[in-house]
Amino acid sequence: MNSRRHKQKSPWKKASLDSRETLIIDHFDNGRMLAWFALQNYDDTGRFLSEILSRADSQHSLSSQERGLAVDVAAGVVRRRRALDTLLESQISRPRSNVEPDLWRLLQLGTWQVVYSRTPEHAAVDTTVELAKRVGRARWCSFANGVLRNVARLLSNETAEDFSVDALPTENGAYRRLNQSILPDPVSDLPEYVGRAFSLPRSLARRWCGRMSRFDLTKSCFHSLKVPQTNLRVSRLRATVGSVQEALQKHGVDVTPGHNDWSLKLEHASRVTELPGYAEGWWSVQDDSAMLPAELLAPEAGESILDLCAAPGGKTTHLAELSGDAAQVTACDVSEGRLQRIMESIERLKLTNATPLLVKRDGSDIPEANYDAVLVDVPCSNTGVLSRRPEARWRFREDEVNELVQLQTRLLVTAFAHVKSGGRIVYSTCSIEPEETTQLVESVAEQVPGLSLVSQHLQLPGQPSDGAFQALLKKIS
Repeated sequence: MNSRRHKQKSPWKKASLDSRETLIIDHFDNGRMLAWFALQNYDDTGRFLSEILSRADSQHSLSSQERGLAVDVAAGVVRRRRALDTLLESQISRPRSNVEPDLWRLLQLGTWQVVYSRTPEHAAVDTTVELAKRVGRARWCSFANGVLRNVARLLSNETAEDFSVDALPTENGAYRRLNQSILPDPVSDLPEYVGRAFSLPRSLARRWCGRMSRFDLTKSCFHSLKVPQTNLRVSRLRATVGSVQEALQKHGVDVTPGHNDWSLKLEHASRVTELPGYAEGWWSVQDDSAMLPAELLAPEAGESILDLCAAPGGKTTHLAELSGDAAQVTACDVSEGRLQRIMESIERLKLTNATPLLVKRDGSDIPEANYDAVLVDVPCSNTGVLSRRPEARWRFREDEVNELVQLQTRLLVTAFAHVKSGGRIVYSTCSIEPEETTQLVESVAEQVPGLSLVSQHLQLPGQPSDGAFQALLKKIS
């Protein structure tokens, strides 16, 4: 009998990347390890967390609870990253450049759990130290343990009422008092306080501080940190809000009415495809603010509608539902993959008069037909949906806003060229930046003869849902 012990398979290996040693995980034992890997991959590649986590599913057999933990931790760290760095820098004497990137990432993960999660402090510290061992870095354990316990000592049991050097925003408008004054002074440098406390890049914090009232600024900042709920748009062709709510509650889902008459909000719904009504086409996943553009366009039976930037298809299917599936809706996009997603939604919702159409990036092959109405939901900086897209805040660049404005302007002019005289155009974006919203539609309406601006509406984050902008325009000649 062979008495030799089998060596336990290590879940990690070393690889060379850009001349520095990087740890690569082969398989995952728990949600925190998966979160650490997702953060590492995000930092190295810039891909979206949702994509990274989906691709990693083949490398683990974690329970839905552990995978949900990975999503919460990874998204929480990205969403709060600048605040986490501020907390860590206050407790580490050496320069950040002298701390290994993988170790810093581990400390961010642990600090998020200590400060923002519902995990008890001792468990947050202990599980992070254990994670260091699991990824083959036992030499980090003592340092990580000391730093995280020092971070925990920063937290008092008192609350604060407003911005201050020792007031750390938590959630739902609440602040936690710190035992040290580690944040910038909001009186002398409001953008720096807002940027660090609410985890925004300074350029975006400066913009918001420069144009928003204190009430709007506070609402927008807290909403940007909010963990988003899953929001459903009930199909008025297939179900009622009441019937869907009843079916979900029987399934054990905590569901409440949304801000729209046809919407519902779900708590802790991890796999929506397994919920009652998904396969039957009773509902779609869509935020309340994303329902506004189709409702503003108000499609009618018999009309010809062009959805100029249609993917992933939520607004296309909403247009079809609002018309009673009796308008001809043409859904354009430049990607075959994204068009396939639109087609899948159309089929699941059992719609008959919505048609996906692949077009060139310059729009030169859009059918010449004059449409009764056009929806142009433009690519944007996403500053109204930072809670839903945690990576978007760190992708914000002021020079890229100028590039986006050129594209958005071209798309609006293209919409004008394809709508009939007397027809309607709705310009929509989930940005709240003036260049992409009010300034743009007012400028285009002034410069394009025959284009009239009828109305416009800017919804700031948290009032009551995600931030968004819609403008209704009309072709008068």
